Amino acid sequence: MRRYAILAAALAAAFAGWTFYRATRAEGDARLAVRSENEIPFDQQTLSDPSPTGYESLATPADFRDAVIWNGDLYVAGANALFRYNAAGTLTQTWRAGMELPPAPLTSLAAAEELWIATEGEGALSYDGARIRKITPKNARKITTILPLATGGVLLGTATQGVLHYDGTHLRPFHPSLAQLPITALAGIEEDLWAGTRDNGVIHLRAGHAEKFAETEGLPDKAIHSLAVDGDRAWVGTSTGVAQFRGGKLERTLAAGLLAKSLAANKTELLVGTLADGWLRIPLEARPSRAAREEPGQGGEVRRVFPSGEDIYILKPDSLDVLRAGHLSKAVEGQAALLSHGNVSALEMDSAGRLWVGYFDHGLDIVDTSRRRITPLQDERIFCVNRIQRSPDGQQIAVATANGLVFFDNSLQQRQVLTRADGLIASHVTDLAPHGKGWVAATPAGLTFIDGGTRSVYAFQGLVNNHVYTVAANGDTLLAGTLGGLSILKGETVKSSTTTANSTLKTNWITALARTGTDWFAGTYGGGVQRLDQAGAWHSFDSMPPNVVVNPNAMVATPRAVYAGTLEHGLLAWDAQRQAWRAIRTGLPSVNVTAILYHENKLYLGTDNGLVVVPESALGL
Repeated sequence: MRRYAILAAALAAAFAGWTFYRATRAEGDARLAVRSENEIPFDQQTLSDPSPTGYESLATPADFRDAVIWNGDLYVAGANALFRYNAAGTLTQTWRAGMELPPAPLTSLAAAEELWIATEGEGALSYDGARIRKITPKNARKITTILPLATGGVLLGTATQGVLHYDGTHLRPFHPSLAQLPITALAGIEEDLWAGTRDNGVIHLRAGHAEKFAETEGLPDKAIHSLAVDGDRAWVGTSTGVAQFRGGKLERTLAAGLLAKSLAANKTELLVGTLADGWLRIPLEARPSRAAREEPGQGGEVRRVFPSGEDIYILKPDSLDVLRAGHLSKAVEGQAALLSHGNVSALEMDSAGRLWVGYFDHGLDIVDTSRRRITPLQDERIFCVNRIQRSPDGQQIAVATANGLVFFDNSLQQRQVLTRADGLIASHVTDLAPHGKGWVAATPAGLTFIDGGTRSVYAFQGLVNNHVYTVAANGDTLLAGTLGGLSILKGETVKSSTTTANSTLKTNWITALARTGTDWFAGTYGGGVQRLDQAGAWHSFDSMPPNVVVNPNAMVATPRAVYAGTLEHGLLAWDAQRQAWRAIRTGLPSVNVTAILYHENKLYLGTDNGLVVVPESALGL
């Protein structure tokens, strides 16, 4: 028996030693924190990997989101970079999304013992002056705002999961009244907290008791954009004015009709940054005769306004101004940009080597990369660009938009504009492809063939669904990916259709197509990528991550691989040699890859947060 006892003790000691080794090894590295049913699992790691090489960013506008002063330096968060400036206003350091920082747009900053950075998709970051730590809650990766607490912990406002409390070791929901809410702003202290939401008004949590205020309780609007607290007073910035509270009771409305993006308060005045009307200084004395003062030269959007000593800082999308001793000057100016915007939706290269860049919420840029010069185009038709395609002879560029189809020649002149009034089955063109002697346009109402005249095919003629998202041709064979499955046409006649009901297709919503050899690769909404062989059979991939959303028309095949741009999984690459999919995230300014172009052995990768160019050889395939 003694021998068994000694053996058991030895095994216990060995197990304890192994456990200690694993725990020690995990310290400072990625870890999964799950302690109880009330806790939320999260990954935590110190960022230490070197920046990827080979990636070139095409500079986009600064798109400043937030700014704070921390440890004597000024930190400014743009959508795709964090900038540090010294007291003299000199840029001393830059951290780029996808390079030194995770691949996600930055959303807000908060200063305490550490500098906190919220991201849209990669959780929260903390910077201690030497290292950056990443805290990524499971199922709550989009952080909208961060509030440091006097206890040393922080509150994380999330886009969908309410308010979370992080104390350095554990992550928990902060309070049931704030669970599962889209949080936009936080202010106050742990025992007396104000939480703004996207469409549920503001919640005041005091001593564990929650009280909600929305339009029925007197708020100007239920959409909350900003908060400020000073003692027992609180101000709630909405889409149509600012509500002032005292002792938890609504007192009055200020700045009526203005969308208050930012608020800051002191004993005597309230600073309000607005969406389009600059910034205001509102006296807080009881006398109603004292009106708000709009500062001269401060029109336009103000995303953050905050005092520092006697100075007032005003953050705009492209600059940070400071009001000092009554004099307004620029403290920081956004660096020169090559592109007009960052939310890329379509890419193409014309026969002259000019890069065409379309945007989701704007028009397009024609970029002469050798001269670092752009020609921006935007009008009532060239807006919300879905696809840009060069004709096979290189003499035309066709631009598909939400408002029509526009054709350009090589001299960049518009030659033709087509809408529903001109024969398209719908003005909203989601995709197009060369076909026969002309083009075929995909729309939410069916297909339109264009070759001097126009003819349309829709569900009445056998199309599996009218809403066509993607179209691709190979000779006289045409594939139309729709909301309801895939239709295969010969010429203009539907020959067959496949859906989840008659095949092993995982989901009917087809968003993108690419051809390699005799096979087609189809991107889907929620089912990743599947392969369609020449016999008409669908094949799935064991290496494909689950629930992948492939963005519309964000697929391309090269001699080496097939690439798919996804909503949340970055760039997926099918390595034909290894017969496996690989997710590429590093080097990207966002994991939402929205457009892909392959040209001269380089990949042009458009995201919702900028555009990067990388040699295919640098991807390691």
